[in-house]
Amino acid sequence: MFDQPDLKASWTATAIVPTDWEAVSNEFPEANEERSQVDLAQIKEVAGIFKVDLNSFGDLKVIPFKQSYKIASYLYCICAGAYRYHEKNTEGLPPMKIYARKSIIGELNFDEMFNVTQAGIKFYSVFFGQVYPFNKYDQIFVPEHNFGAMENVGLVTYNENYLLRGEVPSLAKRLRFASTNLHELAHMWFGNLVTMKWWNDLWLNESFATFMSFVALDQAPEVSYFETHWVTFLQYKFWGINDDVVSTTHPITCTINGTDEAENLFDGISYGKGASFLKQMYNMLGREVITRGLGIYFTRH
Repeated sequence: MFDQPDLKASWTATAIVPTDWEAVSNEFPEANEERSQVDLAQIKEVAGIFKVDLNSFGDLKVIPFKQSYKIASYLYCICAGAYRYHEKNTEGLPPMKIYARKSIIGELNFDEMFNVTQAGIKFYSVFFGQVYPFNKYDQIFVPEHNFGAMENVGLVTYNENYLLRGEVPSLAKRLRFASTNLHELAHMWFGNLVTMKWWNDLWLNESFATFMSFVALDQAPEVSYFETHWVTFLQYKFWGINDDVVSTTHPITCTINGTDEAENLFDGISYGKGASFLKQMYNMLGREVITRGLGIYFTRH
């Protein structure tokens, strides 16, 4: 496996987990009981070679997943644990589930999380001239997640700080979730459907996703109750300014010689400065030109 974004492959996986766990990945599980038994037998055989007694883990179940789309290696994901979920199926939109630890699932405000997600899918499908390109859209809140969120194809992972808990979460908390939700959702097009050839163009992922999340907040009618989104956008702008005035500054697009260098690109320039540039370009060219251009870009690539 090479950590090169334009080298894409289809992925398959099988999870063997305790019976009271959930396992979820980029694609749906296969409803194939016969294959599950074969997989379990093979895995027990391999475990025996390494002197691992799977029986010591208690009752297990096998979850084979369908083959994924061709995706970059950094977008593959599998999560397993004592999760529970709420689901939403709406005609014309992909099926979606939101997962959280079973110990807190009863405290969460799922209605707004689903509302923001569905508003974003409808808005982006029109704006980009390209319907949501994958089979499902799941979101999972992972206790030990190192970052804010990650745009794995069909399975976005979040830090639990983004959960909407209680009956009336604060507007600031709701806006933080909404902007992050719409950012990760925009990645389904910018980064997942169309992927940069190399890390030099990371901004084609992060700047576009950041900017588009605020355009969606501004124009999608279902989330019109957020009235301070462009004020919130200034946080990204000043993040970019702060990173631009120190010695480690770099162009929005710069030369990356290896994946170890790529990690240093996740900063205020790739997110905030790039998004501020796109905001000015959008204001100069107008929505019609931008949407036509993006439609051509997605179709071509």
